[in-house]
Amino acid sequence: MPGLEKDVRHMRHITASTAQKDFDIILDKVIKHSESVSIATDSGAAILISQEEWNGLLETLYLQSIPGMSESIKEARDASERLEDIGWDIN
Repeated sequence: MPGLEKDVRHMRHITASTAQKDFDIILDKVIKHSESVSIATDSGAAILISQEEWNGLLETLYLQSIPGMSESIKEARDASERLEDIGWDIN
């Protein structure tokens, strides 16, 4: 779609006038394909993300707010990788 340029982070950047003109198409892409969109005006920009993406961000923030949780997740991931390295199927 014209006006939807991707950058290296896979976020599309568009102007507010493009967002107004093509809002239904943009909203559909955000919801169905988890494509974040930055919508710029002269006074700044806002980000449009799917509900699923938003919920994931909130969950991540919540888990990171629990003392020791990040370290626990990293330790579990490292242990899982070690088990895979020796050939154990952990799934």
